[in-house]
This record gives sequence, C-alpha cells and structure tokens, in this order.
Amino acid sequence: MNRRTFLQLSLMAALSGGTPALAKSTRAASVKKGLGLGTQSEGWADKLKEMQINWFYTWGPKAPSGIPDGTSFIPMIWGLKGKKENIAGVGQAAKALGIKELLGFNEPDQTKQANLSVEEALAAWPLLMKTGLRLGSPGCVQPDNDWMKSFMAAAKRKKLRIDFVCVHNYGGPSPDPLIKRLESIHKLYGKPIWLTEFAVGDWEAPSAGENRHKPDAVLRFMEKVLPRLERLDFLERYAWFPASPKSTPLGTSALYDDAGKLTRLGQCYRDI
Repeated sequence: MNRRTFLQLSLMAALSGGTPALAKSTRAASVKKGLGLGTQSEGWADKLKEMQINWFYTWGPKAPSGIPDGTSFIPMIWGLKGKKENIAGVGQAAKALGIKELLGFNEPDQTKQANLSVEEALAAWPLLMKTGLRLGSPGCVQPDNDWMKSFMAAAKRKKLRIDFVCVHNYGGPSPDPLIKRLESIHKLYGKPIWLTEFAVGDWEAPSAGENRHKPDAVLRFMEKVLPRLERLDFLERYAWFPASPKSTPLGTSALYDDAGKLTRLGQCYRDI
C-alpha cells in the first residue's frame, strides 16, 4: 500500500467515530486555518463545526449539504477521470455559492492518485482557467520535484494562470524545516502558498506504538508552528490532515480519538 492510499484509508477511519459534543471556545477562528475532511461518515458537519475553522475541502468538486455557518468550502478538480466539460459546471456552481477559489489536480505525479503527465495537465488547465476562479496549482507529493517544476515552467511559457501553489508536507516535529520549505517554494515559484495537507509522519515506523514522534512532540510542534504559519504573509491557507489514531505513521497526528472526541492535538488545532 502506498502513502497516498494509506492516507485516504486513514482519513476515512478517523471520521468513523462518534459525534463529539460541540466545543464552547470563544476564540475567533483563524482566516487561514482549514481542514481536509471527507464527508462519507455521519457527524462530519459536527466535527467541522467543533473545530471552528474558516474553510475546508473534501478532495472533490461538489459542496456537500449541511456545511456549518461561517465555514467555507473550496472545491477541487481531483483529476480528469470524469468528463472534462464538467469542469465548467464546477465553476458555475462555485460562483453561485460565492466561492472564489478552485484547487487543482491532487498528486498527479502518483499513479494511484490523479496520475497525469505534465502534458495532460497543461492541456486541461485552460478548462480550469475558464471557471474564472482563483486557481491553486496541482498538489504534488513534493512541490519542487521534476513533475511540478516542469509543469510550472511550461505554464509560465504558455501564459497559463496559476494564482497560488499547493504544498503537501508530512515531515518530522520540527517547525524550522517546514517554514524553510515554504519559504523556498515561495521563492522558487513567486506565488502565494496554500499548505493543503500537513501533519507529522514517521514513515519508517513498524507499528503505531513504535512511532518515533510521540503525541507530546507533535503537540509541541503544533503549538510552535501554527503561530508562525499565521505570520507568514505569503501563506494564504493551511489545512491539517486528520489521520486515524490507528495509523502507523500518522496516528500521533490524529485530531480525534477512537471515540470521535478531540485529542489534545485536536484541541490545540481548534484553540490556537
């Protein structure tokens, strides 16, 4: 099982717990703070409301019903497995709801994700441009790998519009490498950044209990990095990946426990 398939399965597992009681935090929600959240499981809207975030996305193009007031949905054109002409309909539906942004292809450099060549992505990009929405770049496994560099360079030559760059990051529990990474990507492409997936991962862990990154270390990481993300002027949005607590590499990054209640990390993400 590859990393992306594992992330999808762990996301679904994380959302299968019971619906927690709604929090009573009086803190104002961050404009930047968001969440990648599947809507297959009952109680997803309550979890979204409890987290008190500004925005979310589902890796899909259609806004689900029951979105809590004050929370914005951002659609994504995950790949090109559907009819290309449907992209125009996504744009029309988004505008009708007051949505202003659209996320591009999800990890097109992965065979079990969007699985697109650079040429295929470039050929389809004008369809996304025609929606008139602000466009987020494809979100590659690494934002500076050969696929992404080739896409961004060709898009510039062809004068294709990309308004912000989407970044995924599953590193260790140290804020400095993440901040330096974001600064590097911003300098490389000269675009605003959306950190659309991030968490702390131990991809060499043999089991969940042997994950090197213990909950206390991940909590300290979050406490330190969120204020820094808020201060980065070129970073427009960020979204934590809510993995299952049973996940071997990502269980210590879980926002919810097995019963569907907020972990200490989840409370931190809600409150900072």
